[in-house]
Amino acid sequence: MLHNRDITVGKCYVNNARKVARKVVGVDHKIVKFDTYHLDTGNSCGSSSECTMQEFKRWADREASPAEIASLQYQELEARFHEPRFPNPEELEHSLAVDPAAYKRK
Repeated sequence: MLHNRDITVGKCYVNNARKVARKVVGVDHKIVKFDTYHLDTGNSCGSSSECTMQEFKRWADREASPAEIASLQYQELEARFHEPRFPNPEELEHSLAVDPAAYKRK
């Protein structure tokens, strides 16, 4: 649990038991908006979530270490590098197919 600490946009906070990090993407006086990542894999849990400031402080054990942040950034870049850049060749073939009616001579 974070005691009397400010929650800062752009920083990551960790729940040790769950091996999860939350990166704060927005904060006001009552609500924290965050993205969640698994520390072991770097996988994102999808879209942003939000909770109250008090819930977030109860959830977080500590701020993420520089090494954990670097690892998450590396894993995110690695995943982007390996994701397909081009559509499946079959999809590409069908999307480029020309309608025979287009060849009708006038």
